[in-house]
Amino acid sequence: MEKSSDYKIPADYNIVLFICAFLIIYGFILDSPAKILDGLFEIITSRSVLVTDYVALGGVGAALVNASISGFFFLILLIKYKVPSTGRITLALFLTIGFSLFGKNIVNMLPIFFGVWLYGKACKIDFKKLFVQAMVSGTVSPVVSEIAFFDENIGLIRGLLACIVGLFIGFIFPVLMEASKRMHRGYNLYNGGVTGGFIATFFVGVFFALGIEIVPENFWDTEHTAVLAIFSFIIGFSLVIYGLVMDKPVPAFKKYRELLKERDIEHNDYLAKYGSTCYINIGILCVVTTGLMLLLRIPINGPVLGGILTVTGFAAAGKHLRNTVPVLVGSTLGTYFNFIDTNSSANALAILFSTGLAPISGKYGWYWGIATGFIHVLFAVIIGNLNGGLNLYNNGFAGGFVALIFVPLIVFVKEIIYHKKKVDRRKSKEDRRRNREDRRVVIDIEEMQ
Repeated sequence: MEKSSDYKIPADYNIVLFICAFLIIYGFILDSPAKILDGLFEIITSRSVLVTDYVALGGVGAALVNASISGFFFLILLIKYKVPSTGRITLALFLTIGFSLFGKNIVNMLPIFFGVWLYGKACKIDFKKLFVQAMVSGTVSPVVSEIAFFDENIGLIRGLLACIVGLFIGFIFPVLMEASKRMHRGYNLYNGGVTGGFIATFFVGVFFALGIEIVPENFWDTEHTAVLAIFSFIIGFSLVIYGLVMDKPVPAFKKYRELLKERDIEHNDYLAKYGSTCYINIGILCVVTTGLMLLLRIPINGPVLGGILTVTGFAAAGKHLRNTVPVLVGSTLGTYFNFIDTNSSANALAILFSTGLAPISGKYGWYWGIATGFIHVLFAVIIGNLNGGLNLYNNGFAGGFVALIFVPLIVFVKEIIYHKKKVDRRKSKEDRRRNREDRRVVIDIEEMQ
């Protein structure tokens, strides 16, 4: 691969490279090569609909290696196209690696990815500008797997049809993603989930019309919490140390305090604004979410670790402790008010992915963060029925509806409060004026006497 002299591989890519290498090494420590190969075949030929925990399906080693393969693939392409590192690229990499533990693999992602590439060619858009959309578009990769592998009659025609559908999805994904953002005005970080939700719901309708029933899966591992928690803690603490070393502790802590004050929902690329200090934020959120899962006795498996890595990635563009913790508190409380156990797959993922609503908490206050997190859990549990598990970012889809409802409501309430305060200030000013006039009258009367 030739690289031009003016392009240097960003250090941020080296960090992701380290994580991918660690995934492979850790995977081969935990499982034998033969078991990993068998597990990878199971993963690639699975339906991959929610919730298909690749750890439960193919084994912990195969799941970790599958995640690393996805990470390496996109890193190679990013370097080939000389794409600069940004917070959005970083979050897309972490997101892809995380969801490759449950639902994404190189086979079901590729057709959609190349569909986005075709869109760029057709519209004469530099593919560098479409890389985030191309990686995020994997949210509906189960549609490809469902067509190709929904039963044992795997054939060339089914494979070609799956590829054609994938190309079509990728081709329309960037346009729909832009339109979806206008729906929630950026208050839901998981905009790809909103887009994927509409696409997946459309295909559920098509499958239903053809007499094909989409049956959700329930592969959910409960036996590898310790080893996966150790992996997550190692990644989290390593990123914190990296941030401290690269920026030196004193300026790093100062910049981190500034980062915690961020409220801008448009210009939220923390990697561009704060450099290596951003990795302190990334690492801290990784450690905090892992600790929360252990505290709630939620098993750490493919989907849960994928959720932790997603939260970790979005700490590069949109999330930090001040806007994320209130949402986590609200969503945790919400799990105690529905009929499903807190440590069930639906509630566990709803808690982690509710943090896509962090911009609401940051913009309008922690109390609204708690409220949106609480409501998000109630939405997420039922809204998955619309897309039959074909949208991996189902919580992003739910978050879009929560933002659509809550943001206008919050603005309305704040306007009422502001109007009341304005009226109160006006009344207070009038009362002071009357008091002054009354005192003048009294003084005038006293002087006349």
